Amino acid sequence: MVGLFEMKKAAEVRDTKHVILKNALQLFLKKGYRAVTYQDLMKKTGLSKGAIYHHFASKDELLEGVFGFLLDTTRQPAVESPEDCVTDRETFRELFVRGKLAQIQGFKKITHTRSLKVNRLLFFLEAINENDGLKQSIEELMQEEKMFLVKCFTGLQKHNRLPPGKDPALLAECLFWMLQGSEMRLFVSDDYNLEADCINGYNKTIDDFFAITGCL
Repeated sequence: MVGLFEMKKAAEVRDTKHVILKNALQLFLKKGYRAVTYQDLMKKTGLSKGAIYHHFASKDELLEGVFGFLLDTTRQPAVESPEDCVTDRETFRELFVRGKLAQIQGFKKITHTRSLKVNRLLFFLEAINENDGLKQSIEELMQEEKMFLVKCFTGLQKHNRLPPGKDPALLAECLFWMLQGSEMRLFVSDDYNLEADCINGYNKTIDDFFAITGCL
């Protein structure tokens, strides 16, 4: 009985933290990190200030929790041996876009949005600039995505789809930043569909990159 009680309490704690983090993220995206107060969060979640403080003793703690929650929820799904799965341009693009689609769907689910404007993006920039821990988390995520691309290009190399002398790591670095630019262009558009337009943008960027570099 004690074990069941402890399991129930642990589940309640997880559920409460999930409610706090999900609603805090939505508030940060809407109002910006600095403008959001604990009163805003109490109103949105229906929780008392004490209940929120029990899980997050400061706003910095809450911010780090929100970013951890966001990264865990939208992390690109792990793929076993991309260097074996990717044999040509089509399999490269299919594997990459499938992972990004899963990320986007996870993001939409927790933010309840179909698009993301520049004013909302400012929350991320503001928060990262003010917290060294978040800078480290973002850097680790970027390195993780770059390594995924390295493995994909290694697969192309194994199947003789790269021009002689092309370095998978350098190709991955270049494509990574091209893809970042593709995402940023969407944020300054007047209207777009987060899922469809991102996928179209990724497909076009990958096709353009393959044409420029001579990859097959």
